[in-house]
Amino acid sequence: MYRDIWTWEKCGHKINTLRGRLGFADSLSLKFLRLTLSLESGKILDEIKNKPFPEIEPGIYCILSGYAESQPVSETYQLISFSQLPGGQIYKNAFIRRAVQPIEKIFGSDAPWLWKATKLLSGEKLNYGDCSVKIRALPLVPIVIILYGATSEFSPSANILFDSSASNYLSTEQLAMLSELTSARLRHAYKAIT
Repeated sequence: MYRDIWTWEKCGHKINTLRGRLGFADSLSLKFLRLTLSLESGKILDEIKNKPFPEIEPGIYCILSGYAESQPVSETYQLISFSQLPGGQIYKNAFIRRAVQPIEKIFGSDAPWLWKATKLLSGEKLNYGDCSVKIRALPLVPIVIILYGATSEFSPSANILFDSSASNYLSTEQLAMLSELTSARLRHAYKAIT
């Protein structure tokens, strides 16, 4: 059912309104997270692997459809957790399992690799934890990832934070999906450089 709702045929017109808006270039494609979505066909190219990225198109169409319905607001530079998003507390466990734990698993034993993978996604380095980064998952939706690497006493620990303006652009569910996509793209970047 999910795949039936979020198809290019049903979402393409709305997604096309993002051309030249909300931080996207005025071109025939939308570029984010080293993905290129054709505004003509709806096909997505994975720039890291240089091959089609079809397995998650419905989720991307859902995210971009929500983003297309928003209006730009200024970034607040106030970070909030997923639990602080509307209804976020209810979905916190699923969010941690799908978006946060993969980061802990991949980068927890060697935190500097998080920064190396983030560079491939055009992110920036921050100064929290053992390694922290800011990635513009969408042009106006930055995601901050803070990682504390594993030690002899503690398991790795990560957190994903949002600018408090994030709810202006996407629903809490869409922000969870975008976080999961960002986590997956970090994994893809890691595999490409190791």
